[in-house]
Amino acid sequence: MPGRVEWGLFLTKLYPWALATILSLFVWQVVAARRAAPPPPPADVKNTLSCNTVAHDVMLGELPEASGLALSVRTPGVIWSMNDSGVPLIYGLDAMGRVVGRIRVSGADINNWEDISVAPCAGKSCLYVADTGNGGGTQRNDVVLYRMVEPAPTDSKTSAVETFNAAYPSDEDHEAEAMFVAGGQLFLVTKGHPSLVFRFPRGMEKGSLATLERAGTVPTERFQATTIRRQTRITDAETSPDGKWVAMRTNKELLLYRADDVVAGHFDRFWQFDLSPLDETQGEGVAITNDGDVYLASEGGGHGLPGTFAHLKCQLPS
Repeated sequence: MPGRVEWGLFLTKLYPWALATILSLFVWQVVAARRAAPPPPPADVKNTLSCNTVAHDVMLGELPEASGLALSVRTPGVIWSMNDSGVPLIYGLDAMGRVVGRIRVSGADINNWEDISVAPCAGKSCLYVADTGNGGGTQRNDVVLYRMVEPAPTDSKTSAVETFNAAYPSDEDHEAEAMFVAGGQLFLVTKGHPSLVFRFPRGMEKGSLATLERAGTVPTERFQATTIRRQTRITDAETSPDGKWVAMRTNKELLLYRADDVVAGHFDRFWQFDLSPLDETQGEGVAITNDGDVYLASEGGGHGLPGTFAHLKCQLPS
């Protein structure tokens, strides 16, 4: 039988091995538990927006290709829209979707108009019209913006437009249908997957060619599991008049962002509302008020069918 000295030496040699074995078992159990448990959901990534339908299925007879909406600053209560193609006209709508004005855009051409926005410029309110669509089935490297002083809905034509040209970086080709202004800067969202966000450089000069700057990605792939892929593309975006919120839409979803997050390039944090119950043929346009009134436009789906207009009342997050 070993003496106390030998036994103590034996325990001294055994202790590190026993401790290492215990620690290994503990680490293995922790790792196994983490692998078995589902990962926690990201905090504040997507929340449901609470909205009620005020009106829908209002016919836009003169707008079979209603592709964008923007709230007038000059004439409160008027909403601007336009068609993708045809004569370069903008239309004033009231809050019920009735046409209250038709105005020729002086000096502008149409390749494929896709969006319209209102924003300050040189101390005035200006309209921006984005010719950024695919122009007949192919993507494009360049985009065209037309800027004009915001007209009144009773005008017959606008002031002469200023034309701004921009190109995607590194000879990239895209199709885009969503333009908005946040933090005093113009943004463009592409229609494909992924949905890329680009910034227009500040201080663009009319007639020159600027290069767009990558600003982030809208995670539209989150809707692809439950929605037809082509219906998850961003088709419009607009900022609330107070500059606090940016509303984006796909054919079937409404996304709401804080404008500060968008300017900072944080596109994972948003609120969502399902637009499927509206049964729009081809959901395209969106505009939002400071109080959460959301206006939506849909194309008619071809063959000269009229577009549609809808109005939601949404509870803005605190």
